[in-house]
Parts: sequence; C-alpha cells; structure tokens
Amino acid sequence: MHPDLKTCRRLFVQASQSYTAADFAWRKALSHARALVPGAVSRKVSTIGAPGSRMRRLYEARDKALHRLQVAHLKLDVARTRLADQT
Repeated sequence: MHPDLKTCRRLFVQASQSYTAADFAWRKALSHARALVPGAVSRKVSTIGAPGSRMRRLYEARDKALHRLQVAHLKLDVARTRLADQT
C-alpha cells in the first residue's frame, strides 16, 4: 500500500473509532436520561442540556468526532483518487 494512502487510511480508522466511542457515550447518557424522565424526552426530540452540562459536552464531543470522521473520509477519497490518477 502506498505510504500516503496508508496514512490517510490510518487517520480514517482512528477517526472512526473516536466517533464510535463518542456516539456510544452519547447514546448511553441519553438512554439514562430517558429512563429518569420517560415522558419528557421523545425519540425524535431530546434535550441537549444547559451550556456546560454533561449531556451537552457529550453531544458536542460526538458532533466534533463526526466532523473529524467526515474530513478523514474526504481525505482518504482524495488520496485514492490522486494515486489512481498517477498510475
């Protein structure tokens, strides 16, 4: 595998693992919140929480990880295209 592609792939895998961990933490916290107040939080609308709250921090960490994953995916695609054009 080409070194550039290998680096981009490693970045993508790390971003994917980071997003998976952040998403798991967010979903776990959300399920606990739903268990505490079952009628207040519906499936489609959920309260993120006040600025600085644990729920908001988890949500923002998940969102940041998702953006990093999308950028890593784009960089991997660009590297693949660049290498395909060179051959």
